[in-house]
Amino acid sequence: MRPKLSIRDELEQLFEKKFKYQKPVNGTAWTLPTEEEPLFSEFYQYESLQNLKEQLNTVKSKLNNYGVQEWSTHTNRRDPSGEVSWRLKNETKAEFVTVAWCKLFECLHRFPVVTQPKLNSLHLCEAPGAFIASLNHYLHSQHKPDEIKWNWRSTTLNPYYEGNALNEMITDDRFIFHTLDNWLFHKDFTGNLLSLDNIDHMTQCCTQDFPDGVQLITADGSIDCSAQPDCQEEIVARLFFAEIVSALRILSQGGNFVIKMFTLFEACSVSVLYMLNCIFQRVHIYKPATSKRGNSEVYVICLNYQRQTAGLSRLLEALREKLAQPNDAMIMPLFSKAQIPKDFLLQHEIGCRLYLKLQVDAIEGSIYAYESKDRQYLRHLHQLRGVVSAMYYNRYKVRPLAPELCIVKQQNMSESLGFTVPIYGGSYTEREVLRQGDLLKQIYCLRREFNQLEKCPTAKRIYSHVKTLGQQLQLQPNRGAPVQQLQSSLFASEPVLLLRLRICDTFDLDPLWQTAAKCRFYDIEGCLINTLNYAPLCVDDDSVIMFQQVQRRFFVKLLESLLALRPHKVVFDNCLILSHFAASLLLFLAEFCYQAMEMDNVITLNGILQAQEQLEQLQQLLLEDEQQEKEQHPLVLHSVLHLRQLQKNPFSNALILHNNSVLVACYRRMLGEDSFPRRMDVEQDLEMKETDTLSVN
Repeated sequence: MRPKLSIRDELEQLFEKKFKYQKPVNGTAWTLPTEEEPLFSEFYQYESLQNLKEQLNTVKSKLNNYGVQEWSTHTNRRDPSGEVSWRLKNETKAEFVTVAWCKLFECLHRFPVVTQPKLNSLHLCEAPGAFIASLNHYLHSQHKPDEIKWNWRSTTLNPYYEGNALNEMITDDRFIFHTLDNWLFHKDFTGNLLSLDNIDHMTQCCTQDFPDGVQLITADGSIDCSAQPDCQEEIVARLFFAEIVSALRILSQGGNFVIKMFTLFEACSVSVLYMLNCIFQRVHIYKPATSKRGNSEVYVICLNYQRQTAGLSRLLEALREKLAQPNDAMIMPLFSKAQIPKDFLLQHEIGCRLYLKLQVDAIEGSIYAYESKDRQYLRHLHQLRGVVSAMYYNRYKVRPLAPELCIVKQQNMSESLGFTVPIYGGSYTEREVLRQGDLLKQIYCLRREFNQLEKCPTAKRIYSHVKTLGQQLQLQPNRGAPVQQLQSSLFASEPVLLLRLRICDTFDLDPLWQTAAKCRFYDIEGCLINTLNYAPLCVDDDSVIMFQQVQRRFFVKLLESLLALRPHKVVFDNCLILSHFAASLLLFLAEFCYQAMEMDNVITLNGILQAQEQLEQLQQLLLEDEQQEKEQHPLVLHSVLHLRQLQKNPFSNALILHNNSVLVACYRRMLGEDSFPRRMDVEQDLEMKETDTLSVN
C-alpha cells in the first residue's frame, strides 16, 4: 500500500520545491580561478553524485516496458497541476497558455526576476513563445499599461528553415509568425544557438537594439533524449554551455538569468553551477508546481549579475573555444576538482538529493496508480487537482488580461495546428528490439504507422489561386545557409513528414525522390511540347549534392523553358513543393506570369502572360545564386518572397494538402504488397512474438 500524504502536505511539497545556495559569510569566498589556474584540464566524477544518478536510472528503468503514449496519457491525468493550464485557457482566456507559460509565471512570482516595468528581455530556445506571453501577462498584472516599457527579442531553431530536423525543434509558429520582427534567426537563418557565429550575431543585434542593456534572459532549451534517457545531462551539456555563454555576454550588470536544466549529477554540471554562483549574487534551484513531477527539469534562477567579476572574460573565451570543438568535449568539467570548494559541493549534493527524492517518489507513485487502480487514491488525486489550481490562482493573483494588451490577436492564436495521429510509439524496450530487429519487421511497423495516415487531410478539392489585390508582390530575396538535406517543412503535415524520416532510416531510398516528379509544358492547342524531370543529380558516389542544388537546378531549367517555349500551360505532376524557395517561385509565377493557377493532386499554371521582364529577373537571381555558391559564399537563396506572403493563407493551406497527397501516394507504393510480398508472414511472426511477450509479463 502506498503511503498517502494529506492534501496540505502535498500542496506544501508541490509549491515549495526550491533550494538556495548559501554563500560563505566568513572564510574563503567562492571565486573564479585565477589566471594561473587552468580550465578544462581534468576529467573526473563525484562518486556520491554518480550513485544518485544510478539510483534515479534504476527507478526510471521501471518505465521501459510502458508504452510512451499510454504512459503519457496516464501521467497527464494524474498530474496534480493539470487543471491549472485548463483554467488559464478556458476561464481566464490568457494568451498562448502552455505548461511553459505556467512555469515561468510561477518563477516570476516566486523570485525577484522582474522588479520594474521598464525591461529589455532576451529569450533563448523560446519556441513556440509561451515564455514571452507569460511575461507579458505578468507585467500587466503588476503594473499599469502606461508604466510598462518592455522590449524583447527571441531566438529558436527556425521552423521556416528546412534544414532544421523536424524532431529537434518545435514547428508551432502561430506566435512566431505574427511577431517575426522580434525573432533573431541570425545570418544563416537557422536560429541554431550552437553556432559561435550565431552567438556573435545575436550579441551584436542586442547591443544595437538595446542601448540601455538587457535586464532579463531566459533559456528554455532541451534536446530529445528518449533514445538515451540515462544520458540526458551529457546530451544537453553543449546546449547549456551555448545558452550560458550567450547570456553572460549579453546580460547587463545587475541583470537576471533563468535557465532550464535537468539532473545535476555530472561534474560538468557541478562546475556550471559553481561558476553561476561566483558571478551572480544569488542562485536558486526551483521546480515549479506546474512542472511534471516525474521529470528531471528544474529552473536555475540567477539574480544580480556581476559583470565585472575577476576572471570572467577569460572564462568566456575558454567556453567559446570549447564550443568550437566536437560535442563530446562538452562533458569535460570547466574547473578542476581542487577548484570546487567543499562547502559548495556539500550544498550541491543536498540539492541533488532533494530533487532526486521528489522525482523518485513521483515515478513510484505513478506506477502505483497505474498498476493498482486504487479508486480511493484516484479520488484523492482528483480532489488534489482542484485544490492545486485554486492555490495557483490565489497565490499568484491570476486575473484576465484585456484582449488589447495581448501580443497577438486571440483569433490568430486559435488557428489549428493541423492534424495529429496516434503514431505507434511502443515502449522503450519494444523500440530497442525493433531498432535492432530485421528489416521486414521494421517494414511491418512502418506499415502500421502508415495506416494511421488515413486520417491525413489531402487535396480533395481544386484550389484556384486568387491573385493579390491592392498589394503587389515584389521580389524580396531572403538568404540563409544551404539546405544539405530537407529535414522539415511547413508545407506538409508533420505526421506525414515524420513517416518520411522513418522510411529514410529504414531504407536507402528517400521518398522525396521516388515520386517520379515531372513538369510538362503544353502549347495553346494542348499539345505536349516538352517535359522536365525533377530528380536528384547524377554524381559520383564520393560527391555530396545538396537538396538546395537539386531544386535550384530544376527551377533554373524551368525558367529557361518558360523563356524559350512560352508554354500556354504548365503542369507539375507529382512535384513536391516543400521548401520556401520552391513555394516562393511558384507563387511568383502564379502572380506575374500566368493568368490562373489550380492545385489538387497536380499543380497547373494556365494562360501565359507577357512577363518577359519578370522571368528574366527571376532567372538572373537564380544564376547569381548559383555563381555565389561556386565561389563558396556561405549563404544561398532561401526564398524570393517575404515569409509573410508564403504562410497562413489559402495558397499555403492548399500546398499542404497537395504535398500530403503526393507523399501519401508515394508511401503507399513503397510500402505496398507488391514491394514486399512476405507481408503476412512478417505480421504473423511479429504478432506471435508480441503475444509471447505479453504472456511472459
